Amino acid sequence: MRRSVAAVAALVAVLATLVVAAPSATAAGPGLVLEGRGYGHGIGMSQYGAQGRASAGHSYAQILAAYYPGTTLATGSDATTVRVLVESDTDRITQVRGEPGLTLRTGTGTVALPTSVGGVTASQWRLRSVSGAFVLEVLTGSSWRSPGTPGVSSLLLGATYADLVATDGTIQLVLGTTYREYSGAARAVREGTTQRTVVVTTYASYLPSVVTSEMPSSWHPQALAAQAVAARSYALFDQRAKSASAIYDTCDSTRCQVFNGDADYNASGALLRSYTTSSTRAAVTSTAGRYLAYGGAPAFTQFSASNGGYSVAGSRPYLVAAPDPFDGLAGWRVELSGAQIENAYPQLGRLRQVSAVRDGRGDYGGRVTSLTLTGSGGSVTVTGNAFRSTFGLRSTLFTLTVDEQDAPERDLTGDSLPDVIARDRQGRLFVWPGRPDGTLGSAAQIGHGWSSIGATTMAIDIAAGGRPELVAIDRNRGGLWSYPWNGASFGTRVAIGSRGWTPFDVLLYTTDFAGPGTIGVVARQRTTGVLYYYPATHGALGAARKIGTGWNGMTSIVRADDWNGDGRPDLLATSADGRLWFYAGTGTGGVRSAVQIGHGWSTMSDLVGGVDWTGDGRPDLLAQDASGRLLVYPGNGSGGFLARQQLGAGWSAYSFVS
Repeated sequence: MRRSVAAVAALVAVLATLVVAAPSATAAGPGLVLEGRGYGHGIGMSQYGAQGRASAGHSYAQILAAYYPGTTLATGSDATTVRVLVESDTDRITQVRGEPGLTLRTGTGTVALPTSVGGVTASQWRLRSVSGAFVLEVLTGSSWRSPGTPGVSSLLLGATYADLVATDGTIQLVLGTTYREYSGAARAVREGTTQRTVVVTTYASYLPSVVTSEMPSSWHPQALAAQAVAARSYALFDQRAKSASAIYDTCDSTRCQVFNGDADYNASGALLRSYTTSSTRAAVTSTAGRYLAYGGAPAFTQFSASNGGYSVAGSRPYLVAAPDPFDGLAGWRVELSGAQIENAYPQLGRLRQVSAVRDGRGDYGGRVTSLTLTGSGGSVTVTGNAFRSTFGLRSTLFTLTVDEQDAPERDLTGDSLPDVIARDRQGRLFVWPGRPDGTLGSAAQIGHGWSSIGATTMAIDIAAGGRPELVAIDRNRGGLWSYPWNGASFGTRVAIGSRGWTPFDVLLYTTDFAGPGTIGVVARQRTTGVLYYYPATHGALGAARKIGTGWNGMTSIVRADDWNGDGRPDLLATSADGRLWFYAGTGTGGVRSAVQIGHGWSTMSDLVGGVDWTGDGRPDLLAQDASGRLLVYPGNGSGGFLARQQLGAGWSAYSFVS
């Protein structure tokens, strides 16, 4: 399969749209952002490169020599017959428009066909196979019937093929509601038990249509001439490679080269579209018979729309990898949603990391030869070509990054925006949906009976397999539990920690805290002041790792994500004297020494960090003050704050789920 210039169209990435009113029970993971160059496999001639070289003054011979080094120009005859399989004709019937001078031809003779049968115009003729033999039928009015023409039955008896051909040299093949005109004959031929339709024509008639279909006819004459020679060589190679018993030499689709015949007409005979132009006919006649040869035979002249600035080595010595400064096709960008990726690779789970192996040639370190995607359910490794095919990408020359959804564990409404979750003094649980402008929607109650629950945090992938979950300490029983989100409420809880959690009064879900791709929980033991990190593994928490001591002097501790912009998750805390402290993460499950970054925080009764509430790509800090105002302190991305913003009032009756 090739991708040619004429097939280049806008590549639209269809992203899944989630409805807030009816959120999915499973939150999709992050997506991927891909930026790339090139269009097609990149082997052999780049059509955009040919246009660039022609515009720079190169002749068609120079263009071809650059893309197929080691080949030579040879000369044949465009009067040579070529048999082209019509792949779009799949109904096992060869059907043409009726016209004067139509004849039926086999290897043993011809029979002239009438323009009318029984006094009614013969509007169409068709050949079909019945019990292993060809049968000719005619359409008169609305009925198909045997024409009763003398000599037809004996001519078809034992025939391995049958042609319908007209004296004017053209034939109109009926393809659905379109009448496609070809110069040559329409052949019905059997391939095993299947009847196929083949157009029998000459290179002189075949090539102008191919050049028009493969390259814009308005391009430089020398680029069109190079395309004509490459197309002629490709078809000759295809023809030579076929066995003596083959029923066709080449096909009419991108599997070979695109060939649409001369023109399309409708049932009334009106011209719909022409597939040859004066410029493409001139490209064929100016290079009449010329083809590329290697070792005395036609060369395998693969080509594609664009190589992205560096060609790809192919299966022949003359298909080499080399820089191409003349290929000027603009780059492309595609965004793949988490849902698209997870549907393609369900064993992946929620995407966390992507790594690529490249060939080292061209932009981005070269084309992707293999790709490994790592998620909560495991890893998937695919070839670059397989990944390209799965998502309909233009080429394998691309760079990609994980387009991480901000705080997916806080997205209960399924709109990829973080929400505020809090409970009141009566133990009722509420969600305030986040909006694109950073404000909050109206509260919706999503539960009750949470009065006996201690410290809480929102998480994902610990026990719920890609869904948001509320992790909480049961003060009565002392266990640690996960409550998976089911789209409307938090469902049946799952134990993720044994008894003994009652002394802990802080829970913080973390991502990447102990290294890229890691998840876990940071917890403070209230009486001892020891801060621990618990890695999450296989639906439970692993053994505790001590982060530090002396944390009982802190009135609040919150996750900060990458607060200072060094790529590692951090923590923030407030002390009893109202100072705000920053703890830079080590990236290995610990924090560095505290740095004071604020004061006067003793009036703040509740904090939530590690979320980009303002939508500027940097983590912020959410707080409520003594008067019940809800405030956002936007992070500046380098360890400080921008001017605070008020989100609402009347929050003193609520406490946040961190």
